[in-house]
Amino acid sequence: MKRKFGIIIFALIEILIGSITLIAVILSVIQAKSAKPAEVLFFVLAAAAVSLILGCGILRLNISCYYLLLYFSSVIIFSKVLIFAKIITLSGELETIIPPPLKNVASILYHGLLMLYFTRKPVKNLFGEHRND
Repeated sequence: MKRKFGIIIFALIEILIGSITLIAVILSVIQAKSAKPAEVLFFVLAAAAVSLILGCGILRLNISCYYLLLYFSSVIIFSKVLIFAKIITLSGELETIIPPPLKNVASILYHGLLMLYFTRKPVKNLFGEHRND
């Protein structure tokens, strides 16, 4: 039961991240408050939709969503490390009330915990049991 509770928590977090981001970006566009280029907004909308879909898939123990979530988490961690090392910079970040360095640390911690949790054998086995869904 503990393993399923963790899966539910991470899935709900992904669903919340995706939903809140989608709503916020769509509202900013409707209210004409967004000064970001269209390609940045499209990327953020696509990333939010992926997060929402992955969260729903994780709730269903979908093995494809499991692997995609791990892949995207590793890409996010890697990109945040490159940002901290000043190897890359983001020119189109959406403004929030949370300072970017704090967001980046929180993102690394969250995605690191997610990867540690989901790569544990008992958790991975739960997804393996539902391969035919």
